[in-house]
Amino acid sequence: MTLRDKVALVTGGSRGIGRAICLGLAGQGARVVVASRTEADTSAGTEFATYAAGTIHDTARMIQDQGGIAIGIKCDVAQVADIRHLVDTTLARFGRIDIVVNNAGIDCEAPVVELDIDLLDRCLAVNVRAPLLLCQCALPGMLARRSGSIFCITSGAARAYRPGRVGYSMSKAALERMFLSLAEEVRHANIAVNVLSPGRVDTWMNRRGDWPGTAHIPMAPPEAIMPAALWLAQQSAASFTGQVVERADFGVTWGPQAAETR
Repeated sequence: MTLRDKVALVTGGSRGIGRAICLGLAGQGARVVVASRTEADTSAGTEFATYAAGTIHDTARMIQDQGGIAIGIKCDVAQVADIRHLVDTTLARFGRIDIVVNNAGIDCEAPVVELDIDLLDRCLAVNVRAPLLLCQCALPGMLARRSGSIFCITSGAARAYRPGRVGYSMSKAALERMFLSLAEEVRHANIAVNVLSPGRVDTWMNRRGDWPGTAHIPMAPPEAIMPAALWLAQQSAASFTGQVVERADFGVTWGPQAAETR
């Protein structure tokens, strides 16, 4: 199965996991909308510049250079107007949305007694509210066609304690519960909704502030997420939905091989 002529919208697509997913989807024939705040690269001279580098237009050009179709759309997912503009522009350009990947996320690092409320509010806006609102805007077309695949990127922090990450953990736990509930709400329309946990991936967020207690776990390159993400993008409610899955378990406990043995 390929994704030829499907339209995929990926948030946080300027670098890291989001860029890898964009490239993978395009490689399977999807037309890709790369969404992020980053239109200008300001990484020069910053810490971990290699990991902080990249813009939505860089990702789109990489896809175009490989013969694919992609556009970059600036979107701060914390802003409701930006999310609506993202969906409206995608529909105006491509006429439909088949795949939504909610990848954009930010950290919220501080002990509770020191937690900045503005930072917490932005974390919840980006990590929880934005995925819900993006789904709200993208779902009408999917419901009308009775098809589509939606998935989000979570973290092991949703299910385990990490020092200084109570706010972040809360946001990811809420994201997981939201998507599991949404899966049931749209199951009747054959729309797949899933949650993908990538594990410890070599990204700017991990380089900048790696999780205490995880140093023993090897970092996977962002490209390692591609097979799992591509498989999820091809699913329907009839084949695979309402699941929280680990990237490292793809092909073992879930995925095409696992499905064949059930």
